[in-house]
Amino acid sequence: MGAIKRRVMMLGGAVTPPSVPMDWTWRRLATEAYCLALEAAGVRPKDVDLACVAYNDRTIIDSSVGPQVADALALAPKPVLVCSSACAGNGVASWAAWNAIASGRYDLVVSLGFARSDNFDAMEAMNSEGNYCDYDYLMGLTHINYGGLRDDYYRRKYGATIEDAAAWVHQCHWYARRNPLAAEYGKPMPSLEELSADTPEADRSRQATNRGGVSSAFVLCGEDVAARYTDRPAQFDVAYAYRPPYMGNFNDWPVDGLRGYGMAEFSGLMVAAKEAYAMAGISPADAQVCQVHDLTAFEGLMAVEALGLAPLGGGAEYVRSGGMALGSRCPVNTYGGGPAFGHGSVGCDFQAGVIENFYQLRGECGERQVDGARVGVNSSYGTHHSLDVAGVVQRRW
Repeated sequence: MGAIKRRVMMLGGAVTPPSVPMDWTWRRLATEAYCLALEAAGVRPKDVDLACVAYNDRTIIDSSVGPQVADALALAPKPVLVCSSACAGNGVASWAAWNAIASGRYDLVVSLGFARSDNFDAMEAMNSEGNYCDYDYLMGLTHINYGGLRDDYYRRKYGATIEDAAAWVHQCHWYARRNPLAAEYGKPMPSLEELSADTPEADRSRQATNRGGVSSAFVLCGEDVAARYTDRPAQFDVAYAYRPPYMGNFNDWPVDGLRGYGMAEFSGLMVAAKEAYAMAGISPADAQVCQVHDLTAFEGLMAVEALGLAPLGGGAEYVRSGGMALGSRCPVNTYGGGPAFGHGSVGCDFQAGVIENFYQLRGECGERQVDGARVGVNSSYGTHHSLDVAGVVQRRW
């Protein structure tokens, strides 16, 4: 990693409201988040130099998505960069946007992600081909079965319990009921007893809810440009890392950073977080609010460990001691997380965390506000942690 010559600042961002109608076209889905983000940042469309876009929408039948996005967002003839990296796609799009600005080539860039659930992409229907990957991607297991295998392995290795998972989900629901954008907003609060039951129904409640169609976007610019738009910019840094997607090669991969770890540790996220922290000039101890991508509660525990908020195997104790809650050293998933905000795939799983942290730093999160937060971290993954992204936002006012 070379020296950073130009800092990247975040001006604002937005996530579409929940329950976007299924009759919305993908263009409307993408355009909605784009326009909301520009409005939130006080940016005019003509000021945008580049859009970095990630998508997961199988209603797009034309392969030329870049030109179509440029047309839909009225960006032409300016460039659009399209990327695909599973659920962490908008994290990779954000990384590309960061580099475009840090290089000095572009001054103001929008990172955008949009996704839609359909009959071919329900959580329960994800197949052994991993969304059309090679068959041996998960050695014949479905996504859901692989997740259960990983969670069980983690529990056996580190002693985490169903009750710990229930406590994680319960806290996510507490935050979601204070976040108008969350999928569970306004619904009855589940009890710890309900979430702790050893039943298939309770097990499903400890996993992410599917949010349906969703898109998100945020606006980045160079540090020398930010003052044109706001006196309260936040510094943004991001890094990502891959590890082998094939389960046969998944454990103890013999390269630096991945060696010695298995299914119970998110080694890719450890690598990404280390780089993001170095870029931002912080350590895990500096984090004051954190958002993680948690398709299951046990994944949330593992992510907290990989980000350095707790030692390996210490995620459960972090939750038991009140580490997720307001008033702790670093509250976690104040936006509601996967179980309560909802799984947004490429639409928002990374960016929802960045946007939540940005508005936490600005003190605009109401009942779920973390007092005095100046540093926020977040994570997202794709293809069951063969890709992990870590982001950092910091107050610069």
